[in-house]
Amino acid sequence: MGSRDLSGSKRGPAVLRLPAALRRPLGYRLLPAPLVLPTCHLFITPLALCFAALLWMPGSAAAQESPVLLEAISVLPVEGPESNQPSGLFVHNDTLYTVSDKHDDTIFRIELREDVAVFVPHIRFEAPKPFGVFRLDLEGITRDDDGSFYLASEGAFAILKVDADGKKASWVTTSLRKTGASAGLFQTRGGYLEGITLMARDRFLVTAEREPCGLIEVDMAPVQRIVEIANHGATDSYTGLHREVENVYILQRSTATIRRTIRYLDVDSPSTIWSFAHIVNDPEYLYQHEQFGAKTAEGLAMDRDRVYVILDNNNDARRMYPTDHRPLLLIMKRPG
Repeated sequence: MGSRDLSGSKRGPAVLRLPAALRRPLGYRLLPAPLVLPTCHLFITPLALCFAALLWMPGSAAAQESPVLLEAISVLPVEGPESNQPSGLFVHNDTLYTVSDKHDDTIFRIELREDVAVFVPHIRFEAPKPFGVFRLDLEGITRDDDGSFYLASEGAFAILKVDADGKKASWVTTSLRKTGASAGLFQTRGGYLEGITLMARDRFLVTAEREPCGLIEVDMAPVQRIVEIANHGATDSYTGLHREVENVYILQRSTATIRRTIRYLDVDSPSTIWSFAHIVNDPEYLYQHEQFGAKTAEGLAMDRDRVYVILDNNNDARRMYPTDHRPLLLIMKRPG
């Protein structure tokens, strides 16, 4: 399988292309037909009117547009250190960065080669571990304009800052565990802090992964304070975030979708859905166990032309290739 570099130039044999039928965006909105009520059925008028009103509510599922199917440019196996479990993704100046939840001391960059994506250590650091925390379990990554990285630690329920040269690592926040628990979050083991994005200088948005999933916005200037906290229930898993101006993009692992919205704290707010489920459900890319099949997306990044999603398969093997235990990196065309 071939690949392309981040600038768009072709770097090998033909890359994966989906059939044209799958690449066609589904941009249609289903409009309810006019409501016709025979006079003999006037007794159902109140119920029918309520149903019609529900169809037109801006935040209701019925008012959402059909998902846009993302077009795959390439799907690359990821090679790296032993126990490589990628989690989190960020792109800057055509370079992808990630962390692994099994490596507490390294930020990796991802080099795209002919037919593989390779984890290369970018920064090694030593982070002080809070009392009672034995493993940081790094899950998300973002970066500021000064080059410092910010990592979401599931083990510490906190945000870690790593300077651009890796010489200093310090905790930006105290533990968010009690704050999240007060809103009903962090109820499921392994479903704690996951995605992270920088909303403004010293202001972060992080996700509570699952059961229930939710969002916490925290401002660090001049001291730590919670701006907003939202519990979105147990319907999905939030594993990645990306922000551009007023839009927030949420990686929804359970449905293999990306939700773009402005009112990100309101789960019912109008949004656009991009789907890559047709890619990860392709027999070529499915893993042997269902829980590690389509539900493995752990990191989201975007630039002007492309959408990047990285999969963490927890060392599971692919169904068609029982000896291949590598994660996958999806590189997809960004919708206009």
